[in-house]
Amino acid sequence: MRNDVVVEAITAGDIRPLYPLVMATEPGLLWSQWDRYAKRLVRGGPRAKEGIVVARRRGHLMPCGAVCYRLDRDLRHGLMLTAEHFVAVDLLYPQAVLAALAAALDDIADRFGCAAIRSVLHDRDVTVAENLSIVGHSRDGLTLTKHRL
Repeated sequence: MRNDVVVEAITAGDIRPLYPLVMATEPGLLWSQWDRYAKRLVRGGPRAKEGIVVARRRGHLMPCGAVCYRLDRDLRHGLMLTAEHFVAVDLLYPQAVLAALAAALDDIADRFGCAAIRSVLHDRDVTVAENLSIVGHSRDGLTLTKHRL
């Protein structure tokens, strides 16, 4: 089933159809926030140090998943890929979408020579965490956020 999922870099045509999917995982996200963020990453190009990869079922135009990534430097790991805002919307096989996104992250990490991939998840993303652990990701600490005005 994973072979039925194609993952590619985001294009300008993906921005609007992805918005409802992203809102499912980021409630309250304003269109203007998403539009500004995504357009900046579309302009980045293939060697950009951050981006969004989009999953869709083979032969379908509408996206069924996405994940944002960026390159970071880490004291312990050196160059690492940080992935966040995972979206996988598939009625029957969301795990296949997540597996395809995880494989794409591995490819990106290989392309840039990253020593590790860090996935940032919300506490409510239990299914995402379970599916990422199946493909080799493991818990490595805790992230705390202080929201500021």
